[in-house]
Amino acid sequence: MTAYQRLSYILDADIPVYGNGTRPGFSRINDMRKGATANKTALTLDSHMGTHIDFPLHFLADGRGGEDYQAHELVFQHALLVEVPTEGGLIQNNALQNIPQDVHLDLLLIKTGFCYKRHTDDYWQNNPGFASETAAYLQEKFPSLRAIGFDSISLSSFLHREEGRIAHRAFLSRNILIIEDMDLRNVTPHTRFEKIMVAPLLFSACDGAPCYVLAEIRTS
Repeated sequence: MTAYQRLSYILDADIPVYGNGTRPGFSRINDMRKGATANKTALTLDSHMGTHIDFPLHFLADGRGGEDYQAHELVFQHALLVEVPTEGGLIQNNALQNIPQDVHLDLLLIKTGFCYKRHTDDYWQNNPGFASETAAYLQEKFPSLRAIGFDSISLSSFLHREEGRIAHRAFLSRNILIIEDMDLRNVTPHTRFEKIMVAPLLFSACDGAPCYVLAEIRTS
């Protein structure tokens, strides 16, 4: 038997934003309570808010945008979650050495524990990021890897922003997509994933987008 689990957060006006920047806006422009025949909402947000995916175009001028991906490229059949507890700073190769070898692994989920701090300032001020060296290391260890996802607000640690830019380019130039700010509170290394589907809000020249992430989980 299988069940379904959402691994993405719901967008709202109070979500944390990298660098404590401008949060998304939601304005009801047609309101049935005020006599309108239907409700309609205007959204104001950028492409890297909430649970979102970074496409190569985010850091590579000639990289692929979201609209260049076929639907099957955003479905992952061999996902694994590992726990890498951290208080912040940079995740380096030595923190990833105990991940079981799997030549078929196409999506690696990394649970740092920061998902439990999401509504604190620590979530964006001291978020763990990834050292640029980890891109080559993970690609060599997992040749089928197509994406990584994690419960931190960004691949870039806010305290190591230049290294974060280099890390973004290192992953995206290797065609490893980046799913940031995931909700991993209800999954563990014991969770058995059948598949994970990522559904981004696509637009022209899509460098990244908020996305809905749905996991099919084996329960027996």
